[in-house]
Amino acid sequence: MWHFMLETNTLDDVGAALDLATAAGVPVVSTLGRHSNDQMVSFYMSTPSGFVGRVRLGGRLVDDAVWQVQRHDRGTLWGHKVHLEAAQATPAPAVR
Repeated sequence: MWHFMLETNTLDDVGAALDLATAAGVPVVSTLGRHSNDQMVSFYMSTPSGFVGRVRLGGRLVDDAVWQVQRHDRGTLWGHKVHLEAAQATPAPAVR
């Protein structure tokens, strides 16, 4: 497992979580941003156990009856700038 995700109810919840993590000295692995494929607003932080936690809001709901395959030419619409020092401090998952 590389990361787990926590869903919030509002954008203010995501912002407050980012403020709390920063104030507590939690390494932020990726800044606030929005992914192109799922439309979620989120940020990533390192956990003491070496996993990455993602705090997010929103996201697309998939209805199999009407879903259309889409192609995305980039991973993020904005943000999600990786902090290399925080990312390097978080071990990558073992590949088996």
